[in-house]
Amino acid sequence: MDIFRLFDSFILPSSTNEIHTSDNLSIKFFTADIIEKAAMSKDSLADQQAYHRALTFHSLKNQLEIIKGYYSINPTRAFKIDEKEPKKSPNECEYVDIWKLEEKQTDVNIAVEALFDVLTDESIEQVVFVTNDTDLERALEKIKSLNKVKIGLVIPTTDNVRYPNEKLDIHADWTRKNILIDELKLSQLPRVIQGGRKPVTKPIGWFGQPEILEEIMLTLLKVEANRTKCWRWLEKPLPSFDDLPPLAEPPIQLLDNEETAKIVLSYAKRYTQLFKS
Repeated sequence: MDIFRLFDSFILPSSTNEIHTSDNLSIKFFTADIIEKAAMSKDSLADQQAYHRALTFHSLKNQLEIIKGYYSINPTRAFKIDEKEPKKSPNECEYVDIWKLEEKQTDVNIAVEALFDVLTDESIEQVVFVTNDTDLERALEKIKSLNKVKIGLVIPTTDNVRYPNEKLDIHADWTRKNILIDELKLSQLPRVIQGGRKPVTKPIGWFGQPEILEEIMLTLLKVEANRTKCWRWLEKPLPSFDDLPPLAEPPIQLLDNEETAKIVLSYAKRYTQLFKS
């Protein structure tokens, strides 16, 4: 996701009457590096680092800053939810050993950066928080008391509206209760971003149908020399066939939905057959 485009083109224009331009918008992205031994996938850490590099290379100077906390993982004990009686009180449940994974410093970093910016930068007209975390209530309250800037609040959920935390909402001049799926789709980074010693490429696992995409790649590799040429095939409009559903967009735009991804696979198979013949 291109965070800057999401806010510049969609969130801010639809949420506030404040006039902004791309030149006077800056974003601070608070995150933490995944701990490899706790990752759900062996590629998680590398994919996250690729995304951070892509954001950095794609953004103009001072438009986007990545500020990192860290994760801690420690053994501890906790009450286990009873599978047969999920509503059973914790003190009546089994007490077991667990690994506790926590993100550290992020809330503090957000609060400190926001307060520092408001106090030291007279050009700031508004600050927008993307959160529904009660831990930031005090920061919003203090910024509001300064009476220097407006406060916006964006709840980080998609199409289903989620009601904002009242302790945050009370301090906001405006609140957006969701982010639309279509806005996210229209705010995607390019598949390849140039920068550094080598370009950053969107991982296959980040497409909606990675298994079908990999099958498409293996099919195309029967006639194409390398994956770069396979991607070029996916990125250009394709001629239609009478016995296959027409493709309204280049194939690469159709890989998030299972039905349309399978249609693209059919085109890949037909392409290899024609190429060989």
